[in-house]
This record gives sequence, structure tokens and C-alpha cells, in this order.
Amino acid sequence: MKTLTDLFQTFPARGDATACIHRTGVRRLLFSYAKIHDLSLRMAAWLGSQGIGAGDRVVLWGPNSPWWMVAFWGVLARGGIVVPVDFMSNAERATMIAELTRAKLILQSNDKLERVHRLPAQLMEELAFLLEKIEPQSSVFNASPDETVEIVYTSGTTGNPKGVVLSHRNLVANILQVNQHIPVVSSDFRFLSLLPLSHLFEQMGGFLTPLYNGAAIVYIRTLKPSAILEALREEDIYAIIAVPRLLLLLKGSIERKLAAKGLDRTFSRFLTRMDKVPKGLRKELFLPIHRQFGRHFTLFVSGGAALDPEVFLFWDRLGFTLLEGYGLTECSPVLTANPLDRQKLGSVGTPLPGVTVRIVGGEILVRGENVFAGYFQNPAATDEVLQNGWFRTGDLGEFDGSGWLRIKGRCKELIVTGAGINVYPDEIEALLNRTAGVRESCVVGLDRGAGEEVHAVIVPDGGGRPLDEIIDEVNRQLDDLHRITGGSVWTEAEFPKTTTLKIRKFQVKQRLQEGANASAGGAVDRLVLLIGKITGMPAERITDDALMVADLGLTSIGRLELVNALEQEFRLDLEDSIIGPQSRVRDLREIITRRENILLREHFRLWTTSAPAMALRRFGDALLHYPLASAFALLESQGREHLDGIAGPVLFVSNHLSYFDHPAIMFSLPEHWRYATATAAWEEFFFRNFKNSAQKVWKRCAFEYASLAFTVFPLPQTRGFRGALRHMGRLADRGKSILVFPEGERSVDGTLLPFRLGLGIMVRELAIPVVPVRISGLEKVFPRGAAWPHRGAVRVAFGEPLYFTTESPTEIVAVTRKAVESL
Repeated sequence: MKTLTDLFQTFPARGDATACIHRTGVRRLLFSYAKIHDLSLRMAAWLGSQGIGAGDRVVLWGPNSPWWMVAFWGVLARGGIVVPVDFMSNAERATMIAELTRAKLILQSNDKLERVHRLPAQLMEELAFLLEKIEPQSSVFNASPDETVEIVYTSGTTGNPKGVVLSHRNLVANILQVNQHIPVVSSDFRFLSLLPLSHLFEQMGGFLTPLYNGAAIVYIRTLKPSAILEALREEDIYAIIAVPRLLLLLKGSIERKLAAKGLDRTFSRFLTRMDKVPKGLRKELFLPIHRQFGRHFTLFVSGGAALDPEVFLFWDRLGFTLLEGYGLTECSPVLTANPLDRQKLGSVGTPLPGVTVRIVGGEILVRGENVFAGYFQNPAATDEVLQNGWFRTGDLGEFDGSGWLRIKGRCKELIVTGAGINVYPDEIEALLNRTAGVRESCVVGLDRGAGEEVHAVIVPDGGGRPLDEIIDEVNRQLDDLHRITGGSVWTEAEFPKTTTLKIRKFQVKQRLQEGANASAGGAVDRLVLLIGKITGMPAERITDDALMVADLGLTSIGRLELVNALEQEFRLDLEDSIIGPQSRVRDLREIITRRENILLREHFRLWTTSAPAMALRRFGDALLHYPLASAFALLESQGREHLDGIAGPVLFVSNHLSYFDHPAIMFSLPEHWRYATATAAWEEFFFRNFKNSAQKVWKRCAFEYASLAFTVFPLPQTRGFRGALRHMGRLADRGKSILVFPEGERSVDGTLLPFRLGLGIMVRELAIPVVPVRISGLEKVFPRGAAWPHRGAVRVAFGEPLYFTTESPTEIVAVTRKAVESL
């Protein structure tokens, strides 16, 4: 293998083996290697139709997904150059990078409220519909090893991002080096992709390495805690490419759960005694924790920043394998790593095969085929770091007696005090982060005119411990020459960070020097930006006291979009029900600041679609339901031929006349459709709208019966319906169709009422055909308000399936309602 296109050409031979799984939050979609290969060639053909040729740059500004993968390989198959942009970057940065690289096209995301408008653009999510009509490109561009694959702009922790030009030779060399150094990945592996694919650490460890070995990659739409844990439980994950901050967050999640059960002290004491216990026994002792990660979970790979020894010891003592490595974007990116058979505390391991590392004046210098040839159109910056065949990393390090590398910090972050003493901020931050009262810390050097001052900035943990007391405790652990001499409390929810969760220290330092860190760039600003994008309101109208609905005009669809955006931006677990008529902007800000996860107890049951449950439903229909329905309704069905040739699942959308609507539709369907369809029913009828305890018990019993006998599930109307939407997605993943009544209430005289806009969200997220259904006659047989049904004729008509692609939710609702009305 000499080029990445050689790797791409191995995909067809892997055939139906799973390349990636996309968990959208609603659906679970599988993509085989053969499918990715076919879609990528279609992508290449489409790029050709847009005038993209060899050497042309294409910006990828979207979240991790199969469509990012298809776009990447499509650009390479066309001979183009990929320019990945961090999904969390704003439109200004994306535009700047596109203009610097003179990109001809930008592929952006519907999940990003901001858009780039200065050059041709295409939404990644629309590729699924767009590529269906394109014939695959007949051949793959024949790249040479030294041709450019991508231009990657650094994350900007120093405030001076540069475009790193990487060739096929660089990336292929690192793939082979990584897999020779850590020969553990097989085709059985599944990687959970959490870091952005614009970052070379994830791209090498969680994208190219799995594909090189025929493994599978799991993508999740939002990186919120519940989505991560759910994927770990359900997808049999083997490995995660992680940054230290993510490992710390997972550690905190485990400790909070244990503390809630009163087991934290016992656990902590037990854990410290694990150092001499064999790893296999540790796994058995902490089996309940290991089960949360899946039965085959094998390893974490940590990189991107220094790993706190306490975090390493936590996972190691639990029996997990944690491999720490070191690298830079300029090195494709991996340079060193701990091997699988031995992990050394505080070390980033030994150099990969073919990588040479030496220390000159404390700085780490490297060379190898994986090292880049220069920055994009920046010869001065290139000459500064590439000297006599060696790349100056800008990192400080040392080898221990066994030849294992230890990282001391960044050259630019090294603090030189007035006494000429070198202070490494990472070492002090590690102490601060383990001190009571500190949630997170950042140590910078502030020049007061007589050398730099060691200045600690902390984000407090909410316990109210004074800053002076925290600094005194840490200083007692340091020698006199390295002590903290000044401190500040950061008043925002967290420090400004890259998407790999490294603190942008230059921004912290800049704001300290300006003396104003209370509001700029914090949670408040981002929240106002998101609300403004969704509601269309100017920023000055979005005040703390503004009511989300009455003052800012937030619609039901806007509410769902805002909660999705908040989860994406702040990595929280929320429900759209948190925004009600009385919700104000300040309420959302408090939830974000407290990192408060809002989860509700739901009443969804997948087991009601199982074979035993369907057998009971068939028995009930034959014995009771059908005789009862036929005693009153003389059924006539029309248009069932429209269901021929559809494999399912589909979304049946019907008007609503009577409590008999469900049996009338079910008994009008062919049997194989009837027992593969679940029905959404008004949640409030079962769980909220009751006058007394007796009625509450009766309605709960009615739900239990309907759930089993009719495969009914609740769909709320007065609160958020995201839980119901997720349940619908799970049903669709299992091949089950869904029946909904989008009017939300029964019509008195048969007149079709307006459809709820939530239908548009359902159709867009489920991505299945819509079959319109029209019932007539039931308004006379069992009308609204009647105590007992009357015998009469009932007609159920099925329309032709509707296939939606890029339509908006409002357009989907209008087209669907018209189709139902016309039957």
C-alpha cells in the first residue's frame, strides 16, 4: 500500500462487512464497505459535475458521520484535496480557511446553524438523496505517493493556526507504523468515534486504522453522555480514541454514580489496593463497571494532550488498558506510543518504527516518512520548524533510563520567572485539578515587568472554597522557586477550548491581561447566538428575562431545533420539554452553567413488537377485537395495491375521527402489514388527563392493555416528543411501520383539521416513505362525544407512498396533508 487510494480499492473485497454505523439519535443506519465504495465513487462523479478536478480543494465542515467518510473518499477518488474544518468552528473560521486554500466547494452540515455563503456549498445530509441519481465514477484517480491528500489547519491553542500539508506518503507511513507498533486491531473491532475527524489523532486512530484492518466505526450524532453510554452498551465497542479531558469526564461519571449509592469511599479505598493485583482479576473485581463499556471493550488510546497520572491510575486499577501516545498534526500525527504489553505511568512510550526522536536543548526533534514537507503557502513558518531534515516539535521532553519519552510541556507555554527558573505549567495544573474546590485549572505566565509570574486560573467546582486556600494547599506541595504567585477565578462555565478539549491558553492569557473574562466568548454568548439563529431575533432582544415563546416567538419545531443545538454545542442531555411557555433565557443559561442533565421517565416498550407479543395480539384480534369491530363497522378498503412492492417500514399518516380509527385501519391492512405496525396514541389521555384516582387507575390499565393488544405507544402533545421520536426510530430499525394521527384530536364532522408541525420532524428524522390514509364514516358510527357506537359503513383509503428528500418540515406537513385530503 503506497497511497490512500490503494486502501480505498480494498473496500469492494470486504463486501457486506460493516464499515460504519450511524446512530442519528433516532435511527441506527448500517453502511457496508461495498456501499461506502459505491457511494464514494458516486460522490467523485458528482464532484466532477461541479467542476472539481485533480488538485482542487474541497472543504469538509461537518460532524463525524458516514457522509463525512463518503465525502473524504469521494474527493480522493476524484484527485482532489480535502480541507477538513473543525465542526465546532464558526462560519468565520470556515470561510477564512476556505479562502486561504482557494477551495472550490464547501460541504457543510444541516446540524450547523451557521453557513458559509461566499463559495459554492452543499449540505452533507443531502448527499443521501443527491447521490442516488448519480452514476458511479468508473475509475479512481491514480495518485502518486507524494501528492497532497489534505491540508489540515491546526486547532489554534497558540493563536496562530497554520495549514499542514500531508501527502499520501505521510499518512500511509503512519498507518503502517501505528499498526506495527500496536498490532491489536482486527476486523472484529468496533471503534466509537468521539473526536472530530478534522483532528488528525481521530483521523489516524479512529478512521484510517479501522478501515485498514476491516473494522467498523460507530458514529453518534451528539456527544452527550447518554448517547456515549448507550452506544457503549449496544454496539459492542472495542476501542475509543480519547483525549485526557474525555477520560476525566468518564471517570467523574463513574465516581458520581458510586457516590449517589454511598459507595464512593469504599470504592476509593479498594481501588488504591489494586496496583499488585493481576489485570485479569481487576476486570473481574470491577465487572459491573466493565459491563457499562461492553463485553469486548479492549482499550482507550489517549493523546492530544498530557494525561494526568491520577487519571491513568484510575483506569489502570480498574483493569482497563489505556495506551498513551504523542504526536502532532505535522507528523500525520503519531510519533510515540505505549505498547500493548506494557504501559508506563507518565510516559508517552517509545518511538514508532521508522520514527527517530532526539532531544536538543530540551526540545523534541523528530524525523520519518510520516513528517510533513511544509505549511501551505507559508515558507517562513516551514523554515522555522524544518531544519536539516528534522522537525522541531516545539514540545519539551526527556527520555528516561529505558528510552521511554516523557513530555514536559510546550516551549511557548514554559514560564521563566524573574529568578530565571523554568516552570512547567502542566505539572502545577495536575496538582490543582486534584485539589478540592477546583473543577478545572489553567496556569499561565504573566509578565509584570520583572520576569513572568506563575498565575493560576481556576474554574471552581461550586463548593465555595476560597482561591487563596486552594493556592496555599498546592504551594505546600511545590518547592519555593516553582510556587504560584497569583491567581484568578474564571467566571464562565469553562475555559475556551479546542474540540479536542485542550485549553486555548493564549485566549485565557489575553483576557487576563485585558482584565475582562466575565462574559466574552462564554456560555451566554453562545446561547444568545443559537437562540438568535433559530428565532431570527436580534441579539439585543434576547435578554435574560425574555420569554422563549411569548417574547422570542419560539415555535414547536424551533424548540426541538434549539434543544438539539444546545446538546450539540454543550454536550448535555436535555429534553425539549425543558422549554415551556414560562421558560426564560436565564433558565436555559442556568442549566448550561450547572451542566444539568434533564432526563424524563418514558413509557416505551420494544418488547410489545416481539413474536410472543404479536401472537397474543393475533389471538386477541381473532377472539375479540375483529368480531367487535365488524359488529359495528362495515369495512371497505381502497388503495391497498399502493402497498405492493414496498418492503417497509413506512409511516402511515391518517386523519382522526374516532376511537375506532385504529382497528378500522388495522383490519383494512393486509395481515403482514397489520402485525408489523405500531400506533402512536395521545400520551396525555393515559397519563395526565384524569379527574380522580379511580380514573387514573382505569387509564393506566387501558394503556397496559392497548400497549400489548394494539402495539400502542405514547406520543405527547403538551411536552417534548423526542423520546417518542427515538422510539419510532427503534421501531423503524426493526422493520416496524408506524401509524400516526397528526391532527392531534378527533374531528367532529369529518372535516380535516390542521396537521401538527411535529409530523415534518418525524418524517425527516425517520427517513421512511409516508403512506397517506383517509377514513370516512366513523364520524357517524362512533362520533366524538358518543357513549356507544352505531352500525354503519366505514371506508379506509390508502394513497400512493410519498418520498421526501430535502423538503423542510413545513413543506412535508403541507404535502402530506394535501395527499390525505385528496383521498
